Amino acid sequence: MPKYESLIGVAGIFGLVSFSSLVQKIYDTHNTTSLPWTWILMNLSAQVLSLIYGLGNKAYGIYIPTILFLIGLFYILYVKIKHPSNEEKPKQM
Repeated sequence: MPKYESLIGVAGIFGLVSFSSLVQKIYDTHNTTSLPWTWILMNLSAQVLSLIYGLGNKAYGIYIPTILFLIGLFYILYVKIKHPSNEEKPKQM
């Protein structure tokens, strides 16, 4: 185990706790208006790269939280696709 792997594990847990509140809000409201497609796709890309890095280096402190982040991101993507009617319409002037 690398010298500071537990530190990245703790950082992953903190990130998951903060991210879980966003997922909970989306679960309750089915509203993803504040999350543009670029945010979702860039986060998915970042998490996939982190997963590859964590698996390649056998760093469980990276790949275990990353798998949980990916599950949450795929849920957000599902809601964004499945419930487009919950997106706010732009106001016409």
